[in-house]
Amino acid sequence: MTPVSAFERSLLAGRTALVTGGGTGICRGIALALAAHGCDVAIVSRTADHLEPTAAEIASLGVRALAVAADVRRPDEVAAAVAQAADTFGRLDIVVNGAAGNFVARAEALSPNGFGTVVDIDLKGTFNVSRAALPHLKASRGVVLNISATLQLLGAIGQVHAAAAKAGIDSMTRTLAVEWARTASA
Repeated sequence: MTPVSAFERSLLAGRTALVTGGGTGICRGIALALAAHGCDVAIVSRTADHLEPTAAEIASLGVRALAVAADVRRPDEVAAAVAQAADTFGRLDIVVNGAAGNFVARAEALSPNGFGTVVDIDLKGTFNVSRAALPHLKASRGVVLNISATLQLLGAIGQVHAAAAKAGIDSMTRTLAVEWARTASA
């Protein structure tokens, strides 16, 4: 078998991806990189305002694009977004969990609501999307990529909420890898 270059335009042709937080920032870049390699891409965010320009840019790369407004904290909205992506593209191969909330606040000034909101978006949102996508990923033998950080490894001033959420994502990723690897090979 001839190896395929990571720079080959058609590396991901015929594959589909769903990227949460895909309208802006790092996840916008990930969505565009997937599209540049031939992948059809659905991007998800709470508001459609920044999704449409990114979806248009994805489509300009010659692949199919879908913009879906959904809040990763709401399992019903997540299930609808995942179903819409799978229905539109006919399959789902890659899920990138990148939706995140963050702001700088020292622990003594951080409200319980502020802490909970970041955990809900980052950690619970990652779980909600992964769980909703699992049946589609099992069918395609697809993958989940969870975006984390490094601030939870050493501690970071003003980041107790994000560090806790990212540590949870790291642990959840390892646990789901062990649990779901068995279902993928069955």
